[in-house]
Amino acid sequence: MQTAKNSATSFQALVAANRAAGRLSEPVAPDNSKKMQLAGMRLLPAELEQAKALADADERSLAWFCRRMYLRGLEAYMAEQGGNTAAAQ
Repeated sequence: MQTAKNSATSFQALVAANRAAGRLSEPVAPDNSKKMQLAGMRLLPAELEQAKALADADERSLAWFCRRMYLRGLEAYMAEQGGNTAAAQ
């Protein structure tokens, strides 16, 4: 029976051999670009139905509609606060 240490060494040797033979490419660096993140939003049933109807009327997704309304509201809020846009970025 093989031990875990022998299996790990064997696997590393197999990877090295495959890289040397050109059958395995080098690891790719992680993508550090900005990505959207999920943010929960709670709406009352009537508000949700209205948002769905408006999104449907514009032939857009509910998520797109909610994000667009958030950005519009944020812009108006920042204008009320004196235009301090550093907090929005």
